[in-house]
Amino acid sequence: MSTMVMFAGIIPSLNYIMSAIAGIIVWSVSGQINAKWALLTFATTALLSLFLVPEMEAKTFFILIFGYYPLLREWLHQGVLGGKSTSSGGSSRSSVWHFCLRFFVKMLVFNVAAVISYMIVVGIFGIGDVLDGLEDFGENAVYVFWVMGNVAFILYDFALGYVFYAFLSWVKPVINRLIR
Repeated sequence: MSTMVMFAGIIPSLNYIMSAIAGIIVWSVSGQINAKWALLTFATTALLSLFLVPEMEAKTFFILIFGYYPLLREWLHQGVLGGKSTSSGGSSRSSVWHFCLRFFVKMLVFNVAAVISYMIVVGIFGIGDVLDGLEDFGENAVYVFWVMGNVAFILYDFALGYVFYAFLSWVKPVINRLIR
């Protein structure tokens, strides 16, 4: 299903959106079965996308960030960095520290992956239309694109929390009833 969603990335304005949605589908495997199956789903989708999906930007961003990020986000929020984000115990200073640390790790992962993706798409494959529509910014177009990407990523991360909640609260119980 994730690979089929990646095919919709051939529509230029859907490159990044479809790779992000495919990553959410990969995460749903974790929510329904477990993280090992989700990682296998990510690897399979990445490999199939590499060979079958024609849009280089979509598959590069899926492989380098959006395919595994929902799993990484869940892992970070489960207390990997020293405390659960949903725990009511502990001091507020500690929870602020954990929030800041998680935010830093998320932004670091995204920015490293975004720079590598940009270098692959533009440097290796020579796809120069990544910055189409930003010509008015001249030499600063790359930086505007980078800032817009960071803002979009923060919104995506925020929305993932609601998507995960909706899946676990509403979708998973329906699937479990249908399976039994």
